[in-house]
Amino acid sequence: MSTRMMIMSEDALYRFSFAAAPIRGQWVRLEGTLDALFAGRGYPAPVQSVLAEMLAAVSLAADGIKFRGAVALQARGPGPVTTILAECREQHLLRGLGRWQSDADLDAAGGDVMRLLGEGQMTLSLVSGTEAGADPTTYQGIVSLTNGSLAENLEAYFENSEQLPTRLLLAWDGARVTGLLLQRLPAAPNATEMALEQHGALWQEALVLADSLRAEELARWSVEDLLRRLFHEHALMVQPPRALSFSCTCSRERSATMLQALPKQEILELLEERGTIEVTCEICGARYDYDAFDTHALYAPPGTGVH
Repeated sequence: MSTRMMIMSEDALYRFSFAAAPIRGQWVRLEGTLDALFAGRGYPAPVQSVLAEMLAAVSLAADGIKFRGAVALQARGPGPVTTILAECREQHLLRGLGRWQSDADLDAAGGDVMRLLGEGQMTLSLVSGTEAGADPTTYQGIVSLTNGSLAENLEAYFENSEQLPTRLLLAWDGARVTGLLLQRLPAAPNATEMALEQHGALWQEALVLADSLRAEELARWSVEDLLRRLFHEHALMVQPPRALSFSCTCSRERSATMLQALPKQEILELLEERGTIEVTCEICGARYDYDAFDTHALYAPPGTGVH
């Protein structure tokens, strides 16, 4: 296989909607995916927090996009954390990456995304046509970082880009991340003024109930508990869950292509110095070794052997 995949049965995304009004919701929880992503990577706690929340957010964003491709949320900046990448492919395959300055005091910034990134920038990218043989098409939007809350920054982006009233809540408890997204959809063209008033009142009630959630409750409650405790007075339609999993796209073939793109003389000098070329995936930690035979084979003309 060309991907390194770990299925996490408890990691899932649920969709639900209100029967009495055009309001939709999504709930996501990631735990095993994060275990696989963080294992052996040495991510400091503040990096784990931001990366976990970005993975939850990109899962929610990807769920509403009907295409075969990837949704990526990336942040770069001059602050203590220089790069954070969260990606969801085909609506259920997740991977992520974090880079930080080793001498920076990350704890001082806490979970404040603006202090962690400095005067950074965040982008949400949609890449369609990622299947073999297709030319990728990319759409990219800028997520303005106006405060230290990742959820509030993304909520404003979703509301402005989709032109839909939105509420986004994210909670990371050090082991798992949970996200709740509510959006008010346009009413039917023939909706009466009374119906529109009822929809507006229900939306305001949903916001009040969602805002009453404490972070520890969002992180701890199951989706069943959350829907029952918050919206027990309303009829909800809940769809079957979508399973989510960690999946890295690295492979020996990709590592070989990367080496072939580097100056041949530099690679050969490195081989002579070390005896073996090591390529380590920055996302999952997989290592691909190239001895002298393997390295020279990279530069052999197609159809020829290496002796």
